[in-house]
Amino acid sequence: MISAFRLFFREWLYLLKRPRTLVIMIFIPIFVTCLCGSCYGKGYFSDLKMGVVDYSYSAKTREVVEAFRESPYFDIVGYYENEEQMELAMKNGEIVGCLIFPEDFTMNLQQGRQAQVLLGSNAVNMSYGSTINARGSEVLGTVSAQIAVKSLVAKGATVDDALAKMNPIGFYTRQWYNPTNNFGYFLSFGFIIATLQQVLIYFAAISLIREKESGNLKELRAMNPVIQVFAKTVVYYIIAMGTWAACTWLMINKYGIPMKASWDVWFAYSSLFVLAIITLGQFFSSILPNPVFATSLPLVLTSPSLVLSGYTWPTMALTSFYKKLAQVFPLTHFALGYRDMSLMGTGFEAIRQEMIVLGCISSICFVLSCFIWYIRVKLILKKEEKLEISVEKNEFPALTQ
Repeated sequence: MISAFRLFFREWLYLLKRPRTLVIMIFIPIFVTCLCGSCYGKGYFSDLKMGVVDYSYSAKTREVVEAFRESPYFDIVGYYENEEQMELAMKNGEIVGCLIFPEDFTMNLQQGRQAQVLLGSNAVNMSYGSTINARGSEVLGTVSAQIAVKSLVAKGATVDDALAKMNPIGFYTRQWYNPTNNFGYFLSFGFIIATLQQVLIYFAAISLIREKESGNLKELRAMNPVIQVFAKTVVYYIIAMGTWAACTWLMINKYGIPMKASWDVWFAYSSLFVLAIITLGQFFSSILPNPVFATSLPLVLTSPSLVLSGYTWPTMALTSFYKKLAQVFPLTHFALGYRDMSLMGTGFEAIRQEMIVLGCISSICFVLSCFIWYIRVKLILKKEEKLEISVEKNEFPALTQ
């Protein structure tokens, strides 16, 4: 136990002597939390710049354009003579969407036929395309219904009869847990968790191999490898959980991102994720030859984990190979579950399977780290002893001569 405490405090001393290390471990996740909270604070796209090509140019087309202008999602920046000018403006970044009215638009309305209008978007950025399609369809649907109702009322129908005729099936929609389609709720968790993972695995991956460079292997030889790995795990667990708690506090109190789950669920789930990352980093530290490999390889391997986790792109759309590969990463078993826990208030029952997997990853990596590190320390020290003996045997004859 004395050796364990000595190693525990020595690890803290190492970090405190290098304040830049602590700054990276603590403040980079907090910085990303503030960045995501500020960037996505509005929660939705607004003032999307739209251009208009109006070959009909009448009061009816101006009514449609005015409806788009009044919507908070759109900003009508100007009219263009033809589609070529409109496309050039889109390429130059002046607009991200457009409305194109054909020549027969007004005539079709006047003669009781369906009038067509093209709602276009720059789908290079899929977020622009989906927002323009969804919100633009709402505006066009509303304007279309208003024009039809006005026409029926002018022919003597009541407003209620006109509405019933235009919409024989009335419906309304409701979105649970994120009713405003807030992008901050959707994206922030993943980016912050991924940042915490990358920072934590970077330092955990050099925690063991650093002892070789520091010349402390002889001291560690007499110490149980389980105690060695455990003492370092506790240090990084304390730092990571403190940092994650600060990030969570900022998300809730500064940026209004909810946490509907109970705090015991938050603590248990977060602890298992943090331990899985630390032990995975220590596993890399135990098998890789030097600190350069120990820090670079884990970062390369875990970089695509956010994509494979299903956080931004559903895993059902991945091929079977990548679905299986995604299960290796702790982030896969935390990011989605944490977002559900935060927004829906899910409890242990909903995330039980993910917690079991995280616990298994932690246990397996911890056992392998202890075993491999124990063997490696013995081999390194044995090699150094042989080298010392060979040097002594070569030196003594030279001294006697």
